[in-house]
Amino acid sequence: MVLYHFATSPFSRRVRLALATKGLVAELRDARAVAAYREDVNRLNPMHTVPVLVDGERVVTQSLAILHHLDEKCPSPPLFPTGAARIATYECLAHLDNVTTILVDLGLRYAAVHDAPDFSTIRAELGARAQRALGLVADLVAHSTDWKAAEHAALTFVLWMEGLPARVTTFAPAKKMLEVGIVVPPRLCAWADQHRQRPEVLAL
Repeated sequence: MVLYHFATSPFSRRVRLALATKGLVAELRDARAVAAYREDVNRLNPMHTVPVLVDGERVVTQSLAILHHLDEKCPSPPLFPTGAARIATYECLAHLDNVTTILVDLGLRYAAVHDAPDFSTIRAELGARAQRALGLVADLVAHSTDWKAAEHAALTFVLWMEGLPARVTTFAPAKKMLEVGIVVPPRLCAWADQHRQRPEVLAL
C-alpha cells in the first residue's frame, strides 16, 4: 500500500493512526515535500486533496472512505463501533470535518477577500459555529473508552490546532486560521492528554 499524505494534515493523520492501530504498513509519500507526489495526487484524486491510498489496483480517496476500506481489508480491530455509538462516530467526524473546512477556507481559500467589508462578520459567524461544533465533539469523546475513528479524528484535530502557532512563520495561512479565534475546549484537551503517549501517536 502507498499513502499520499501531508505530514501535518489531520485527515492524513487519521489514516496513519488507523494503519498503526491495525498493524498495517503503507509507504508514506509526502505530497507537500515532493513535487512528483503532488502530481500523483492531482492525477489520482479529482479534488487534488490528501490523503490518497493506493492498495494494489484500488485507489481510495477521502479519509472516511479510506478508513472503511481498511476495515474491509483488516476487520480487527474495527475502526467503527456498532449501534448508537456508530451514529455518534459519524456525527463526531462530520463536526470535525466541518470545523477543519471552516478554518482552511477562512485561512487559505478565502485569503483574497480578507479585506472585504463584511469578511470580519462572516468570519465571526463561521467561527462561532465551529466553536459550538467543537463543544459537541468534546461531549461525544470526553467519556469514551474506545480508540476508534472518532477518537483518532478528535486527537488529530487537537494536535493540528496545537501545531498551528509554530507554523505561522513558514505557512502564512496558519496566521489567518488562528485569527478565527477558535479555541479547543479544555475538556477535549484533557481527554487528548490521556492518549498522547500511545506509540502510534508519538510516531505521528
